Amino acid sequence: MGTLNITIKNYDSIITELKKTKSRGEKIVNRTIGDFKSRGPGWVSQEVVKEYNIKKSDVNEHKKDAKNKGSIKVRGVKLDNIQIIYKGRVLTPTHFGMKPKTRPKKGPYIVTAQIKKNEPRKSLGQSVFLAKAGGEGTTQIPWQRDGNVKRLPVLVVKTLSVPQMITNEKVSEGIYSRINEEMGKRLAHNMERIMKK
Repeated sequence: MGTLNITIKNYDSIITELKKTKSRGEKIVNRTIGDFKSRGPGWVSQEVVKEYNIKKSDVNEHKKDAKNKGSIKVRGVKLDNIQIIYKGRVLTPTHFGMKPKTRPKKGPYIVTAQIKKNEPRKSLGQSVFLAKAGGEGTTQIPWQRDGNVKRLPVLVVKTLSVPQMITNEKVSEGIYSRINEEMGKRLAHNMERIMKK
């Protein structure tokens, strides 16, 4: 699980000003928190895809009807205690530009993937092969035989989880910077709109 604790710069001085007009101030804070809850995961995914070769939609796998997907929860009632909590499974290389996507009908093949954008595509190993994940789906994922036995057991090849990606030092720095910038904009926008009413 990866958790981001978000703190807004100059929060205390902003709150002092907002207390002068309490009712409007509460609206401004609530509106800004609402903006963060709806937009925050998008900002996070944009920073993740700058470093990792993954789609934004794969970072934000949190649909209720998606079985075994990750989850994203945004909680907090004040601007200085907002959290984004990511939970998620370790992903297969299919999320990182895996090639080939399906097992070729003829000849040998090497399964490759590119995890980070600034790193070259790498082989997943000579013994890795593609096969269906199970059920009636058509998606093929990489498997690897474990041990010296010819056929069994086989294990799914895994990479990273979303919580691991967002807590990467470079990514997390980008996330904090982006959220500080965007939340400042949303706070100023909401303040301007509500104070005019």
